[in-house]
Amino acid sequence: MIFQHRRIVSRQGKLESRNTVFRKIIASLDGHGSRLIGAWEVLVGPDAGCAIWQLRQFADLTAWDAHQNRVRADENLREHHNQNRTVDMTETAILRQVPVSPALPEEWPAVESVISAPRGYVEQRTMWFQPGTTREHHKIYQEEVAPALERDGVRLIGLFDTYIGPGTSNGASARSIELRRFDSLDCWQQWKEGQDSDPALRELMRSKYMQKIVQVDSALMRPLDYSRIR
Repeated sequence: MIFQHRRIVSRQGKLESRNTVFRKIIASLDGHGSRLIGAWEVLVGPDAGCAIWQLRQFADLTAWDAHQNRVRADENLREHHNQNRTVDMTETAILRQVPVSPALPEEWPAVESVISAPRGYVEQRTMWFQPGTTREHHKIYQEEVAPALERDGVRLIGLFDTYIGPGTSNGASARSIELRRFDSLDCWQQWKEGQDSDPALRELMRSKYMQKIVQVDSALMRPLDYSRIR
């Protein structure tokens, strides 16, 4: 599977309007051959309060291209976008899961069935590596970091490599996205503080692991009511 990872920015108080408008077309977009599995509003991080991140799932690039063509040919969707200009900018990449990632379902429930389900919080970490060192990062991540970060109320949604987009060159990726779910903000805080209070974990995370990473951008996010991953 591949995943379309998209940042959508609606500044100057337009985000709520954008979300209201988008709810009306979710079924049409899904009906053209994909599922929007994640939609999270940024609470802490760049463009907090005016940006969301989406994750849309496809079988492969052929399915992604077919979906794009069907959306472009949908006159109702085009007219809807023309009448509701609530987006200031978008940024899109195509991702692939790294083997350490938990398997994501191929089938997802209807949006209507998840709207009232409990929502947690999601931390997104965008990690950049020196070219040619991504495999070294993934090795230590799988063998040492992922097991050490397991906690009650905390779940790794996935680690993804950028397949098409920033950080890619000649078939290689130097940019990965980590998504992790927390039952509550208390869980997130305790998880963060544990990386300081445990000497062995602090040494692993602050010294050994960070040697593999050039830059990290983080965002703490809240699932929107129509997000299937919540």
